[in-house]
Amino acid sequence: MHVEGSFFFDPEDRIYTDHFPGNPVVPGSVIIHAFMLAANKLCTERKVASISSFRFKKFISPGEYPFHIELSGRDIKCSLFSSKSLVATGRLGL
Repeated sequence: MHVEGSFFFDPEDRIYTDHFPGNPVVPGSVIIHAFMLAANKLCTERKVASISSFRFKKFISPGEYPFHIELSGRDIKCSLFSSKSLVATGRLGL
């Protein structure tokens, strides 16, 4: 099973006043949290229990980014894109 959608990281969020002022960057922890929330909505009978292998290939500014989640048993493969290039990948476990 797979799901595609988009995450919106609000440029007005207060976190960006301290996270690289003048050149805001979405923290990796915020990206992982967005994937966890999406996975928990997808898998209502189980909740995310582990995080592994997240890699961030480039910094992203606040805004909207497409994602892809692929569920295989207890493994969830996560991918985030910007202009069709891969920004981040990782795995969550149920």
